[in-house]
Amino acid sequence: MSDQTTPDLLPVKSVLEDGLLIVTIDHPPVNALSHAVRAGLLDAAERLDADDAAQAMVLCSTGTVFVGGADIREFSGPRRDPLLNALCHRIEACTKPVIAAIQGAALGGGFEIALASHYRVAAPAAVVAFPEVLLGLLPGAGGTQRAPRLCGAALALDLMLTGRRMTAADALTAGLIDVLADTPLDTARQWARELCARGGPWPQARQGQALLDQSLAHRQVAEALDRVPHSEVHAFARARILRCVTAAIDMPFEQGAQVEAEAFLECLASPEREQLVAAFFAARAARKSPSA
Repeated sequence: MSDQTTPDLLPVKSVLEDGLLIVTIDHPPVNALSHAVRAGLLDAAERLDADDAAQAMVLCSTGTVFVGGADIREFSGPRRDPLLNALCHRIEACTKPVIAAIQGAALGGGFEIALASHYRVAAPAAVVAFPEVLLGLLPGAGGTQRAPRLCGAALALDLMLTGRRMTAADALTAGLIDVLADTPLDTARQWARELCARGGPWPQARQGQALLDQSLAHRQVAEALDRVPHSEVHAFARARILRCVTAAIDMPFEQGAQVEAEAFLECLASPEREQLVAAFFAARAARKSPSA
């Protein structure tokens, strides 16, 4: 028996199915994290904790992309609540389990949403990435703090400093994904029921143990400088990514998250970011223009 609770036209739809709150992002073409999507996800997280009938939440999306990241068009205007970092913290703080079912690319903020969930199920063909550096930014919703705690400083820095995509299989090996499944939504449903029967507590990425060897982690930060390609236009963001991962090594999560939030605002205001975003839109317009 189902109880649909949100209109069809909203970009986030919540349906209660036998105790599971199935939350679907439906915001074509790439399910970008627009203000309306963020607001819908926050409402779903609040409902999960408030509704006694909801025992767990499964987060999924339509189309071939799980979440394609932030809505870049919003960068030019005032920031609107809920901000993505607050949304991720709220998802992680849910008292009932949240499982992300990743059927396609989880990029940038989409990857951060997944990391804030308690569990992650991904299709074998899925990919994850932190491409923010390519736009002069850094993962600003806890990504610089959660990812290193799960997979270690070296790999987290490699992903954040290059923006490269990682296969779901490699993410599984690294501890960034929990399980691969041909049908991630069905597997997430089954897992959610098993979790509800078993009971908590639910794991949080902020509690990851991959940075316990601080000496090793600091060496990996130093070595990362020698491995990344030199690019003046990306240098501003890369320096702040290194600062944030160093904070993840040296500080509790809340303090590291504050360092990240401040560094993100610095990147957002930088001329480098404006230049890279302008180049992104110019390239996209060129691809859309008719051939001569």
